[in-house]
Amino acid sequence: MNISVDDLYNLAQDIINKNQNGYLSPDQFNLYIKQSEVSFLDYLLGEFQQYQYQRSQPRVRYSQNEVIRQRLTPFIYGYNLHIDSTGFAPYPADYQIVDAMWSYYGYKKIKYVQQDSLASYYNSRIDPIQTNPIYLVEQDGFRFYPNELGMSKLSYVQTPSPMYWAYTLDANGRPVYDPINSIQPQWYITDLFEILARLLRMVGVSIQANEVSMYANEITQKGQ
Repeated sequence: MNISVDDLYNLAQDIINKNQNGYLSPDQFNLYIKQSEVSFLDYLLGEFQQYQYQRSQPRVRYSQNEVIRQRLTPFIYGYNLHIDSTGFAPYPADYQIVDAMWSYYGYKKIKYVQQDSLASYYNSRIDPIQTNPIYLVEQDGFRFYPNELGMSKLSYVQTPSPMYWAYTLDANGRPVYDPINSIQPQWYITDLFEILARLLRMVGVSIQANEVSMYANEITQKGQ
């Protein structure tokens, strides 16, 4: 079953009406669904708010388990990085986080190193960087050692295209769905329910993803 952005908007309206929480305009929906999408992606990647004192990892983080990784599968892309003579390569325009980094030839892993550990790796005699390249994450891109790598292969999590319910106005000034100019969801269905639950909580409807799914099933059955 595929869910369009129109399905999501209608589902949100139906739930809001049943809970007597007023009307959700298209512009409000577009704003809240974007915020909810960013919030859910942040949650899967390991949001900063989840870090705790004396605990090095958030409760949920990217690559923590296979389930989380699979949920992000629609946004995992491969990319060839061109490294300049100083060892720098800018991020892809839609970059979120590294999935894996390899040498351009042979898929040998390039190790991520934090800035405060650079000297140890750079001067290592056990694993010299000439045969064991490393990279750092900087504000605008990656920094590679040795500098003369030339290229590398990057697997990364892409920023999802924000969902958007486009519309025109009919003769009475009422919004009419415009599928051509709308941006459809890229997420799996179960994750769309998670995102929609976040949107609904923003407008005062306290609901969980499984309840959103139940509403969706009810509407589908009525339409049959």
